[in-house]
Amino acid sequence: MEQQASNPRAAPEKPEAGIKFKDAVGRKFTFPFTMAKTWKGVEELIRQAFIHVDVIGPHVNEGHYDLIAPNGEIILPQVWETIIQP
Repeated sequence: MEQQASNPRAAPEKPEAGIKFKDAVGRKFTFPFTMAKTWKGVEELIRQAFIHVDVIGPHVNEGHYDLIAPNGEIILPQVWETIIQP
């Protein structure tokens, strides 16, 4: 049986950076940055999060929502990729 030698100099794997997201219902999510760095990517993650939410789920699916930055400002889809960071 072959054993792998551990390399003490190897950097430990860092967890992937994430985007913290709190929805209108109060649920909290962490979206992987690689998936949420584009508007298309974050839009799909948000849709998935609201699939089973009865009242506002259909509105979210139609794109009727705003994304609010931690400072309270609305982030427009057109500037998402220039503003978002892990």
